[in-house]
Amino acid sequence: MRHGNASLDARGRKLWPVRIVANGNTIDSFVDHKAIVRIDPAKLSELEHAHLRVVENLMPSIGIYSVESTDAEDGLDIAVRLAKPQARPGAILEIIPNLHLRLERHAEPFVPDDPRFLGQWYFDEKRLQMSEVWAISQGDPKTTVVVIDSGCDLTHPDLVDKLDPGLDVIDDDTDPSYDPAFSGAEHGTACAGLIGASTNNGIGIAGACPSCRIRCVRMLTDVAVSLDAHVKAFNFALETNAAVVSNSWGFADPMPVPTILRDAINNVFDNGRGGKGALVLFAAGNDNREVGSNELTAVRGVTSIGAINHFFDKTFFTNYGPSLDIVAPVGTLTTDIVGAGGLDPTDYTVNFGGTSSACPVAAGAAALVMSAAPEKTSAEVLDLLIKTARPAPYASPHENGHDPIFGYGIVNPLAALKEALGIVDEMPDAGPDASPPPTTSDDVQSSCSCREGSSNHTPKSILIVVLLTGAGIWARSRSRHTQ
Repeated sequence: MRHGNASLDARGRKLWPVRIVANGNTIDSFVDHKAIVRIDPAKLSELEHAHLRVVENLMPSIGIYSVESTDAEDGLDIAVRLAKPQARPGAILEIIPNLHLRLERHAEPFVPDDPRFLGQWYFDEKRLQMSEVWAISQGDPKTTVVVIDSGCDLTHPDLVDKLDPGLDVIDDDTDPSYDPAFSGAEHGTACAGLIGASTNNGIGIAGACPSCRIRCVRMLTDVAVSLDAHVKAFNFALETNAAVVSNSWGFADPMPVPTILRDAINNVFDNGRGGKGALVLFAAGNDNREVGSNELTAVRGVTSIGAINHFFDKTFFTNYGPSLDIVAPVGTLTTDIVGAGGLDPTDYTVNFGGTSSACPVAAGAAALVMSAAPEKTSAEVLDLLIKTARPAPYASPHENGHDPIFGYGIVNPLAALKEALGIVDEMPDAGPDASPPPTTSDDVQSSCSCREGSSNHTPKSILIVVLLTGAGIWARSRSRHTQ
């Protein structure tokens, strides 16, 4: 039943406001004329019996398609009509309207009031020991990291030689350039630089995986992003054989992950990289709260990354909980949009932060391990990262070694790389008892809340509770990714 008129988005498409009830919250959203189904690919003809036709192949390897009605229904009408299994052909396994979901960057930018902060402290010998890591390996050009974000500055001098063709799932083209009108335009460029900026080239910064390649996907905007765009982004990672997928974003409103999106993410983790699987990293978020068991970072195929500060302690903003896997230091100094359009009038910024910056630091470390041991599955690499994680000095882990604030510990690329290559230490690395670095004025941080997406539309009095019940609840444990 409809209440009110449809509105038009920036591309002239009709959107109907809806209201979702999830996790005790009421979330205003939109649907368009499409629904998303998962169906046995061998039985696509059964869509005709449900008065549906395929609009786009989103992830055909596991049967995810965008569909529309042959009877002039919109996506919500389709999903409501076919919500009950007995009301739809048996080949249709799942169905959901093409929800347009507000996303937020998981950044926590800050402007220090002290002199300009020089140096990538998070890579130093007290933290990630990257100079020792790079003496062993700088990665492999065959290893690709997909950065799903706001797009990238494809002309940045520290990135231009590192980028392979990407994708724009907002404008449906192959140009992943950032949109200057977006309030977080610099976000993707900052993440890409932390992962793989050109290194030893006489300019700028060093990336965690200097020889790895990067593909940018533009998906974050100032408006809600359709569910089919999410699936297309992960299918791009699947089809390009990405080794790692870095996601420094999340839903702006805490809500269960639609089953279709969960399936797409798990498919990348299980079957990406030619069947060996890819690591899918997500920033834990910056709300200083426990993440629910049915949110994005709790999906089985997701590796959740929290943030620590200079002193190996919890940042004031990072989310936490049973789904947190590992933590990484915030990467404050990184690449920025060239010129005055970014966070800093130079080509670099010291104003990046949040779990948005911890996630690509961890993604670069993961890519180094993937490069060193390409025969390992994604689950094996994740177990290796967990096994070699550096104990967090302020953690109080449970019997299984997991702490809700620090996960299984601090990502340790040096130990992980040595483990992957079978290198035996002659001298022990700095352990958890190493003295923290001295306090300096550079450690002062302030924060701002960065949340995208707004609407002036009044939502309909329609509740989509039944359509989200398939999101599921997952038990988390060290071996959860192989279950």
